[in-house]
Amino acid sequence: MKLTWLKDVATDPGPSVSVYVDATRDRATGAHDIDLRWQEARSALAGQGAPEPALAALDAVAAEPTGVGGHVGRALVATATGLQLDLVLASPPQREEATTGPVAHLMPLVRSMADDVRYVLVELDRAGADVTVARTGAVVGRERRTVEGGHDLLHKGSGDNRAEHRYQRTVQDSWDHNAAAVASDLADLVRRERPDVVLVTGDPKAMASLKDKAPAALASVMCEVKGGGRAAGTREKAFEANVAAALDVVRTRRRQAVVDEFAQERGRQGRAVEGLDPVVSALRAGQVRTLLLVDDPTSTDQLWTGPGPLEVATTREDLDVLGVSDVVQVRADAALVRALAASDAEIELVRQPEEDEDPPVSLADGIGALLRYAV
Repeated sequence: MKLTWLKDVATDPGPSVSVYVDATRDRATGAHDIDLRWQEARSALAGQGAPEPALAALDAVAAEPTGVGGHVGRALVATATGLQLDLVLASPPQREEATTGPVAHLMPLVRSMADDVRYVLVELDRAGADVTVARTGAVVGRERRTVEGGHDLLHKGSGDNRAEHRYQRTVQDSWDHNAAAVASDLADLVRRERPDVVLVTGDPKAMASLKDKAPAALASVMCEVKGGGRAAGTREKAFEANVAAALDVVRTRRRQAVVDEFAQERGRQGRAVEGLDPVVSALRAGQVRTLLLVDDPTSTDQLWTGPGPLEVATTREDLDVLGVSDVVQVRADAALVRALAASDAEIELVRQPEEDEDPPVSLADGIGALLRYAV
């Protein structure tokens, strides 16, 4: 996952206040519970020395409705200059947190978005398609629109005379023209939105026509999902399960591609590193392309950092040698995310294996990195 979208928040000079809460309001007391939890968190933050202007900025939004139903979470970051981030998450955080410090604590947000998939759902019939643009990690502006091909001869007859054959060819042409209109619209959408996958469902003949008309860039990200469509009578739960399974395949392939590349490059001189000291050194040099991190929400590890986001080290002495002043010790995961966002690098969280499972990849200190260039 690229962290460019977090660069402004991650590199803000701070101090920052970071809050992650369960924003679910499906109970009669939901609003009261959220307000009560915020007041408790506010008191704790004030005790930690959080700047009052940041707390005031959070007061204005922390207990307000998200406008989204169901079980959702909320990520909030504020500084003395005001609210920096307010994002509704597709599910509550693993645990609620409220912290303040010189660096924004963004790892819970990264964790919530780590499996995010940007996708397009295309529900087809022979006249056109309903198109939904969405993502799985955050509740953001979901786009939904309809594409109609404009050709309305849609049903073939069963006769075998010459006139009937001409009519059937005309109907087939209508299908093809409608499919071409949908394919053109989707191709523009893929160029603009760069989704991870385009899920296609609906009428089999319409899907066949779309596949035939799809340009290479669209065809490369298309995936058929059974059970959906524009017609009434769709079994919603079964279709939703099929969509979820297709998105899981995307996540698994994406993660495995990073792990496989790391395993391959680790055997080459200077193309990958592992272990906290080598990875932090590479971060400091702006050398990291993708960080692999064994996800441990309970970690209390710390790193040293200066005012600059790439001024990061495992010991204070390393920064002293470089002449870095105003050095502080912060959460390791906060310093890592700040450095990655500042250097336009990516992160891949590797799941902690169960006791009877083999790890997906063995990493010294639970951390490794693919490098932009070898040294």
